[in-house]
Amino acid sequence: MQPIENNTLIVILSFLAGAFIFAAQVTLVVDVFKKKFHPSLLSWLGWALLIGTGFISQVVEQGWEWSQIGLLLSTLGCLVIFFSAWILKSYLMVNSDWRFLILGLLCLVIYFVSKDAWITTIFAIIADFIVGIPTLIHAHQNPVTQKSNAWMLGFVSWIFSLLLCFGHSWLYALFPIYLFLYNGAMVYLTKGSIKFWQKAQL
Repeated sequence: MQPIENNTLIVILSFLAGAFIFAAQVTLVVDVFKKKFHPSLLSWLGWALLIGTGFISQVVEQGWEWSQIGLLLSTLGCLVIFFSAWILKSYLMVNSDWRFLILGLLCLVIYFVSKDAWITTIFAIIADFIVGIPTLIHAHQNPVTQKSNAWMLGFVSWIFSLLLCFGHSWLYALFPIYLFLYNGAMVYLTKGSIKFWQKAQL
């Protein structure tokens, strides 16, 4: 498929991607303040560091692309969610979460060692997934604590981001593909398994 060459369409898709991811981040922050959503604290800190690393590596190596706006907003949103949950003491954290964060940050070292954008992006994705494991575990074990409309908004956002990636280097598509799948998994876990979990508690 050829890359989108219509500048107006590119701007529209970028705006939609950015709008949905921004709405997702705002929704999560609001849910944190309402104490409806209890984030895995170290996951969100790790995501802020790792997504930010992936974003910076792409910009440095390849220059700015409109498809990267989702990564930028995600980085800022993760920081806000982390600090909001921390200040309000509305979060989940167990000792094993530290292992995932440390392992994820070890992958971050490869970013500083390697000068190759492909290697840094791939390891940023691996690290991102590792630090996100606690959130997946919490969503599987107790989906009520992770339930938020933000996961669906994020899922839709990455669909628009993927459309912008068509025809470009796979480097630009790797992170959006991963985030599309991760958000999809969270939608399934929090929407699909929540009724089962609630029944199991009866």
